[in-house]
Amino acid sequence: MEATHEQTAQCTTRSNQHLTRELGRFATFAELRRSDAYRAREAELKRLLNEPKVYRSTDARPRLKSFLRVVEWNIERGARLEGIIEALNSHPLLRYADLLLLNELDCGMVRSGNCNVALELSRALEAHAVYGVEYLEFTKGTGDELHLPGENTAALHGNAILTRYPIFNPQIVRLPRCENNFESDEKRLGGRAGILIDVELAGKKLLAVTAHLDVVNTPRCRAKQMRALLEAAEARVNSNRQSSAGQAVIVGGDFNTHTFARGGKLRSTRNTLLILSSGQQNISRRLLNPQSKEPVLSCLAQFGYEVDALNDHSATSRGIVSNLDDSKRVPGLIKWWVKRRVPPQGLLLEFRLDWFAARGLRALKAGELIDRATGAASVDPQTIHGLAHAGAPLSDHDPIVVDLSINN
Repeated sequence: MEATHEQTAQCTTRSNQHLTRELGRFATFAELRRSDAYRAREAELKRLLNEPKVYRSTDARPRLKSFLRVVEWNIERGARLEGIIEALNSHPLLRYADLLLLNELDCGMVRSGNCNVALELSRALEAHAVYGVEYLEFTKGTGDELHLPGENTAALHGNAILTRYPIFNPQIVRLPRCENNFESDEKRLGGRAGILIDVELAGKKLLAVTAHLDVVNTPRCRAKQMRALLEAAEARVNSNRQSSAGQAVIVGGDFNTHTFARGGKLRSTRNTLLILSSGQQNISRRLLNPQSKEPVLSCLAQFGYEVDALNDHSATSRGIVSNLDDSKRVPGLIKWWVKRRVPPQGLLLEFRLDWFAARGLRALKAGELIDRATGAASVDPQTIHGLAHAGAPLSDHDPIVVDLSINN
């Protein structure tokens, strides 16, 4: 589906409550797949999950001319959309980002005001947007979200790419499924997906890619998802009739490189014991430098992508040991031991979960280039901490920034 801002976007007005009502009553995924209801709605579901939603802005004009600033950000469903828009339009670094790789965007979910987050960002930032659905949601979310008043409308969750440069050939790539989300507490149908688009930049094609990899599973599973994403990018390069070395590609996403295998009581117990027995310095080093534990990063290197030069390796997300999702699966004896080892305020863990990788592009250094029109100077790759609005953090992730040369 494609719309300009003068048109009404489908997922702001069309409800998917008929789908959630008809399909959500089944207990297992196997039961769902065997049902007449699923067969009747299968074509509709495929369109919903596999066709990108494209919103073109008639006002899109790049804010920088001399180099490209790219931001990757998991915006936690877009629930604090007003503050996110303010940051992306006024922050001294973020305001000049002409390519945004965004994860966790809702469309028609009560927890984010039942709005189409990708479309609202497109309007407010005067940028083209491509939205890819990962999940059709059968619940309002998790925790306190379950008790919010009202009902979901479109009931969608996914990723987006926004840019003020011309875009072509948007594509959704379904990634290998590592979890049976339909039978989880947060009941949902679909799976992780990547977005690929061609961006016309200085007379050249840049392939922009984003994805949000699974969090509750194994590093091996995340690597499998990354390999599928990069293979799709290779196919795009070949279809553009360019050699793999000649096509510029930028990949960014929340790759969930927390280094643990999660899911189930045994893994939860093992992870808790490892965290509390490793010592703060050792566990911090592991979480901020996950390369040896997360093959997703070595997979990028195998495909010829540069990672180190595009990232500062500081934390992009944080969690409290006593409040982690896995804690409810830990046996009572371990919980008792944890309480004796963890201070009342909990043990803060800092993770590097969000990354850039590129091929055929060069990351700039601070002050290396000055934009002729705005006077904005290039900066070192960095993570922007502490963004808040009305006293609340904008997201549970920090945005990361990289400036790229567009001339070589």
